Amino acid sequence: MKIKSIFLISICFLLVINSISLSATENRNFETENSSKDFDEDIVDMIKQIDENLVYSYLEKLVSFGPRYTGSENCKRAGDYIYSVFENLSLDVEFHEWKFSKFKSRNVVGTLKGYDSSSNAIIIISAHYDTVKDSLGANDDGSGVAAVLAIAEVLSDYSLRHDICFIAFSGEEVGTYGSFTYARDAYRSGDNIYAVINPDIIGWAETEYGGKIIRFAHVERSSWIAEFASNISEKYIDVIDLTVEDIPNYRGADHQAFNDYGYDAVWIAEHDPCRNCNTPDDNLTNINSTYLAKSTKLLLAILAEMANKPIDIQVIIRTPYEGRGYFFNRSIIPLDLGRLHFWGFRGTTLLCGRANASCEVITKEDVKFVIFCIDDNFLTWDSTPPYEWKIQGKHLPLIGRHKLKVYAYTFSGKRATDEMDIIVFTLSYQYGRW
Repeated sequence: MKIKSIFLISICFLLVINSISLSATENRNFETENSSKDFDEDIVDMIKQIDENLVYSYLEKLVSFGPRYTGSENCKRAGDYIYSVFENLSLDVEFHEWKFSKFKSRNVVGTLKGYDSSSNAIIIISAHYDTVKDSLGANDDGSGVAAVLAIAEVLSDYSLRHDICFIAFSGEEVGTYGSFTYARDAYRSGDNIYAVINPDIIGWAETEYGGKIIRFAHVERSSWIAEFASNISEKYIDVIDLTVEDIPNYRGADHQAFNDYGYDAVWIAEHDPCRNCNTPDDNLTNINSTYLAKSTKLLLAILAEMANKPIDIQVIIRTPYEGRGYFFNRSIIPLDLGRLHFWGFRGTTLLCGRANASCEVITKEDVKFVIFCIDDNFLTWDSTPPYEWKIQGKHLPLIGRHKLKVYAYTFSGKRATDEMDIIVFTLSYQYGRW
């Protein structure tokens, strides 16, 4: 009897030790196939880690450096601070140094690596830490930077499917040069940037109505991000109480450079007008910390859901290259039209004579076919790789400014699209004149 009791006690002891060991080695990652319900609960746990004090503390520190005009010592010190935050969170951190026009500065990039080694997709959340010369930039865009830092702090304890890049840009107030050079360099490096979420001015609400809305501005190609965000806001409405309003694009923010280089990106801003932006009154007294925290919570939920969602299919135009000049299918000159973003020429490709378009389809499914279009007009299709087409008119020569679009389809009905702006002069066309 005594031996039996000792045996039972020993078994219980081993079970307790095993339980403690499992608990100690458990981490909050989603590499295992969690149920949707489990993941929703994890998102709610993330959201609850965001509070007004967390976000405000980052904002208060950033504002303490004073006006952060691009290239100034204050801007440099603020960049060093952001770097130290990312470093302390154990992110892969680096300065992306840039020089354009008469300005020279640094973007700060912190990367949280995803667990899915088969995915090279990158999701970016960004904001700009520079200001105009006489402003503390509490709302424009200290609010966005504070949100990015707070979200990075929470998500650094998790592992999600895809890489997340947390980026603080400089140079926004002088021409969006920091984001332009980053997007250009990322494109030239072949980075697969899946989506860019760019909060810029998210710290103020003066009405009860405005305190329940955040705006997503975008071009047509990026409308899926706003739709995705709207669905997430509805999903967590009881926790966050903030809805998404879908509005037309605004070209003057950091998201635009990514659109110009063929990536999907949105600009995110508060609903009520920011009356103090770019003035000495853009200070902490004109921040609604409750609204800023709500905005940060929603952005975190959107980012976490997107970064853990499998990407069924992507199609990427590989040639011609964005922002290049071509002569008879030969790339001869880069077109760094960084000052022309308001006119829509930044990232535009110039084609003189015949040129070939090609694309890559990224999917685990069988590809049914790829369709090449000019201005949404069906020109040709290809069912076998490599997917290529000679750019030309249909019944007439192709001359002027156009949009090259590519659609890819799987047999299961999945679809993806990519597009690029081209200015083309070619006498080639497929069929005789009508």
